[in-house]
Amino acid sequence: MKIIIECPECENEIEITEDDQKVGKILECPFCGSELEIIEVEGDEIKVRLIEEEK
Repeated sequence: MKIIIECPECENEIEITEDDQKVGKILECPFCGSELEIIEVEGDEIKVRLIEEEK
């Protein structure tokens, strides 16, 4: 089952696979390149947070 999440940086929709639906998984937005971490998985709802790069 595929789930659609929204990138908090560019607001584009990202389709993720069942294998990627794990807390702690790091994803990269294919549109803006931001790194996102899955912080919560409840059924078909997934919450992500933007990983801030150190400057």
